[in-house]
Amino acid sequence: MLESSLISLRTLEINDLDFLFSLENDKSIWSVSGTTEPYSLEQLANYITHATEDIAISEQFRFVIDWNGKAIGCIDLYDYNFKKKNAAVGIVILKEYRKKGFAKQSLTLLVKYAWDKLNLKQLRTEISSSNKESLALFHSGGFEMVRHNNYILNR
Repeated sequence: MLESSLISLRTLEINDLDFLFSLENDKSIWSVSGTTEPYSLEQLANYITHATEDIAISEQFRFVIDWNGKAIGCIDLYDYNFKKKNAAVGIVILKEYRKKGFAKQSLTLLVKYAWDKLNLKQLRTEISSSNKESLALFHSGGFEMVRHNNYILNR
């Protein structure tokens, strides 16, 4: 578990199934998540069961953003490439918990984990120019635009 003064990042647990179901099937975030079809409870239960696999095997890892024992979002490392020492980052916070500093602290914890534990050299993300909140978040975290909608953070 990774912790800051406000939140912790933890692995998915089976009791997160309802939270994950509502998050993944929220059509308002599909445009930024790449989701095109709803997920079933069975699919998500299977995902949770395998969510603790080593990132070197699954090439991804999802952390639940936990605030006072409540799941309020997720932050992911995905498209992990061991040889290139890089990965992509994605984050989503439930609407009612946005603009409270949770995303910033989550990103800070994730970057530290990526550098210190995974020995990554680069993180990247893709953000639509219309997503002002995410642009501000990643810019404040040191990410720089390398081309349209693509941002990187080098160690």
